Amino acid sequence: MDIESGSIHKILFINLAYIGDVLLSTPLTRALKKTYPSATIDILTIPNTAEIAKGNPYVDKIIIYDKRGRHRPLLELWKLIQHLRQQNYDLAITTNFSLRSPAMAWASGARWRVGFDAQHAGIFLTHKVSKQRKLIKHEIENQMDVLKPLGIIANDTTMEFKIDQLDIENMHSKIELQSEKPVVVICPFGRSPLKSWTQEGYSGLLKRLAPLAQCYLIGGKAEQQRLQEINTAAGGVAHIVAGILTLSELAALLQQAKLLITVDTGPMHIGQAVGTPTVALFGPTDDRVWGPRGKYDVVIKSKFDPGSMENIDIESVIEAAWKILKI
Repeated sequence: MDIESGSIHKILFINLAYIGDVLLSTPLTRALKKTYPSATIDILTIPNTAEIAKGNPYVDKIIIYDKRGRHRPLLELWKLIQHLRQQNYDLAITTNFSLRSPAMAWASGARWRVGFDAQHAGIFLTHKVSKQRKLIKHEIENQMDVLKPLGIIANDTTMEFKIDQLDIENMHSKIELQSEKPVVVICPFGRSPLKSWTQEGYSGLLKRLAPLAQCYLIGGKAEQQRLQEINTAAGGVAHIVAGILTLSELAALLQQAKLLITVDTGPMHIGQAVGTPTVALFGPTDDRVWGPRGKYDVVIKSKFDPGSMENIDIESVIEAAWKILKI
């Protein structure tokens, strides 16, 4: 290993993927900070995940790469690259399998560049990590494999997300948590329709939970109508939170929740980062790679067809929810 720790003063961490990927990289940045305590760590990320990066307590500065918008024209991309080069990074780390991230590491001018050798990315890297994954591991551990060329072996895979007091106050200004009942947040939809459970399942779940819990259905603005349909079928027992919270405000809501019931999507990872007990419904994705791992968390899949969400048994979800609510 030819990188001297005393030579690392400025680190650029590049993560141009989705909300969950950026959240799952918290342990990696913590390991970097522990190894190079006097170094600054900047993160290059996309606009949709900038707020998530803001919640990472080990990141000093966020640099936005709007690859589909502002920085799509070559001139604007060149201005961004010039800005990166002016930072004089000693080390650039990338955890994505896309070619774009290692290319940006190279363009940054960082002396040492570490990442996965996927899609011929090795030409941009000084230290390559094989993209082959012979064992099934959680994505946190997969990401942390990129630290091996640096001689960093870290066992702490705990996720973190810092919430400002202003985020808490803003959340309360938008949502009333007036009930003495425990707060239960339900996130019915993921990015892919294949990750979602049935309307009948969610409405039946709400009918059973509402007498003993204050239930919130969360989603984006585009999902408001579908959330309303679920709530209407359940008798209007839930509060609908559709596109009114920032990601940090959502984290504040989840932190106050007794339980999160969710599919495999970004809010599931936010819940993990703030310590919310979770019942996670899984179908086409592998819970061993993406699932929650908290002490009280439960993963539920169909007993008959693990790849299908439609066949998830509502009684299994109810039973898991009751166990957590009784804790």
